[in-house]
Amino acid sequence: MDASKAERVLREIEGSSGGRWIPIIGRRRGQILVEHIRLHRPWRILEVGTFVGYSTILMAKELPAGTEVIGIEIDEDEAEQARANIEAAELEADVTVETGDALEIIPGLEGEFDMVFLDADKWEYYNYLKNMARAGTIEGTGMHLLRLPEEGMRVGRYLPRRLHARAIRAQDVNLFS
Repeated sequence: MDASKAERVLREIEGSSGGRWIPIIGRRRGQILVEHIRLHRPWRILEVGTFVGYSTILMAKELPAGTEVIGIEIDEDEAEQARANIEAAELEADVTVETGDALEIIPGLEGEFDMVFLDADKWEYYNYLKNMARAGTIEGTGMHLLRLPEEGMRVGRYLPRRLHARAIRAQDVNLFS
């Protein structure tokens, strides 16, 4: 992988806003995600809410060949743009983007993930996690559940207290605010 190609694609995505806000993680919060990847070296990541692939590229550029990132994006146009951005980044990790409702896709996923990055509809977090538990994708004790907080975000607004407590116990790193 040529890291400069991935960086070029990330800069292009950042610059594509034309001065208006776009829902990407950005460099500051993205650095937290990168540091987590470098520290824990996950081998299989599920990303719910891929948008145009910005955070997908941030994660995958830190991973070697033989690792996997599966992104789920509900919007077909954004999923296509994500695929194009990921291809242009020339990443070593195996990256795929599924298009559709994560609540419908998650039950069909096979195998376990050792990292889940939630960056989609916050009101569905509980249901995403419930579906992952039913599908057996988050059974491993080493699974890391990440949601990088937005300004002023409190996890209690999106996850019932009992699930939030279980999520904290199940992970080594808690990035919830």
